[in-house]
Amino acid sequence: MDSETPPGPGGPALAGAASEIREHWDDLVGDAEVTAAEFEDAGWETLVCHPGDVTVTDVERFGIDVLLPDDEYDRLEEWVEDGSFDEFDVYRAETTMVWLLLVAKDESAERAVCCPAYYGSSDLETLVDGLREHGHVPIYVRNLMEEFVTFTSDRPGLLLPDPDDGGSVPDDV
Repeated sequence: MDSETPPGPGGPALAGAASEIREHWDDLVGDAEVTAAEFEDAGWETLVCHPGDVTVTDVERFGIDVLLPDDEYDRLEEWVEDGSFDEFDVYRAETTMVWLLLVAKDESAERAVCCPAYYGSSDLETLVDGLREHGHVPIYVRNLMEEFVTFTSDRPGLLLPDPDDGGSVPDDV
């Protein structure tokens, strides 16, 4: 690898999941921005999250872990402290990975948080096992200092592949 040529456009191709993330990420963030614009047109305040990393975890806590830049996290934390994000929409697309656009809404404050996320097929078993054990799949949105806010949907199945579309989610979740 030429040390002068960084990975990315014009650089060496990435393999596997990294390549797929690169291929679909900009579209997913674009969908988040379009969704936010629709809320803004209706008079809502919005926050579009730009995660630096997304991970399914079950080590210290179970769920989907989303790392945000400090400025976005600070705004999100302020909104969560001041409001009640108790309604969620999940938009899902599937390739060899599951792509999620999580929209957390605070109806009374007319605020919406649009957060893109994803996970690979290798994470599905962890999510299904955790869902069976906990009854939900928390979304932890955090900063580098490991401060986090948690979103939990009352419809966790929306985060999983659709069995009717050939997804491999067991019937008992």
